[in-house]
Amino acid sequence: MGSIPDEVAPGVFRLGDEVVNFYLVDTDEGLVLVDAGLPTHSSAFLDAASRVGGRLRAVLLTHGHPDHIGLAARVLEHSGTAVWVHEGDAPLLGGGPAQAIVHAPPERSMLPYLLRRPRAARLLAHLEGSGAFNAPPVPEYSTFVHGQVLEEVPGSPRVVGAPGHTPGSAVFVWNDRGVVFTGDALVTYDPTTGRKGPTTISRMSTHKGAQAMASLERLAELGEEAVVLPGHGDPFAGGPRAAAEEAIARGIQ
Repeated sequence: MGSIPDEVAPGVFRLGDEVVNFYLVDTDEGLVLVDAGLPTHSSAFLDAASRVGGRLRAVLLTHGHPDHIGLAARVLEHSGTAVWVHEGDAPLLGGGPAQAIVHAPPERSMLPYLLRRPRAARLLAHLEGSGAFNAPPVPEYSTFVHGQVLEEVPGSPRVVGAPGHTPGSAVFVWNDRGVVFTGDALVTYDPTTGRKGPTTISRMSTHKGAQAMASLERLAELGEEAVVLPGHGDPFAGGPRAAAEEAIARGIQ
């Protein structure tokens, strides 16, 4: 048996590894997966779902990068659970991980980062070894838009569009749990550079840096109370406003 998953907020469990986070939310109406990790996270996810209990009702994707959709196709195949993604990132799901390069190419070449920052090379090796670049495409999904309340999803999370990291990067606000899932729109650890604390992902993995920075202003409007749960790094208890303001002050690398 695996270990008990880390409960980071009431009924919210953090899954993944030292590089990548995804989350399982336990609601009265069933389980919701926020992001879908890497293919090698399959057994840990199944064990966590068994321990928490309940039927998986939905998969919400903050964006379409390979390290956030790794289990989505498998979950869809085996359970028929609905997969949700922002309409701006829908093209990233239909053709496998290579679609991210086609539809949302990074703003800067990876080469300078790989030469100057060993962590960037270690990140790519980790993703390769975890099956990120061989994950199957997601053949069926539903889309949402900025400002939409997902009433079909248990807990009715609200969508806040945060484009820049990808065209359809999104944040999920879960008021009854006091949490905000920021995906890679705002992280507390940038695995491409090693930078810790509230920040954006570097231009090596971000589609439009200026747009990503502008989206932080929208996140700052979410207030001071919720716990920020990012796609990379530890939870931030200081609230979305403080996290966004710190990330804005630090800029993007």
